[in-house]
Amino acid sequence: MGYTFYMSEKIPASENIPNEREVLNQIENIIGDNFEITRSLDDEAGLYLLEARSTDEAGDLVQYNYTRAGRYIEGFSSETAIDVVFFSDGIPVGGRTVSKYVNGEWVQE
Repeated sequence: MGYTFYMSEKIPASENIPNEREVLNQIENIIGDNFEITRSLDDEAGLYLLEARSTDEAGDLVQYNYTRAGRYIEGFSSETAIDVVFFSDGIPVGGRTVSKYVNGEWVQE
């Protein structure tokens, strides 16, 4: 059994991509500063994946995932965005996109 690995696609030079501080600032704008970064990955173009975890009022896990548009070993993203995943008793129960990076600016969904 083999595995297929993809190198990250080149992001066009004209496409503006946020740096790690800009991504963290946007996550802070969404949920405040009470979160923990659980994974952060970058390549030659910069940050392409960041996972931040927090808890909701009921104490359940809430995870925010930043992904830069492109193809990576971990998967593919058609857009640069931050998604939220809601958990109940440790099981993912839903989610949605909360913010997209469009033309160099964050747009709330």
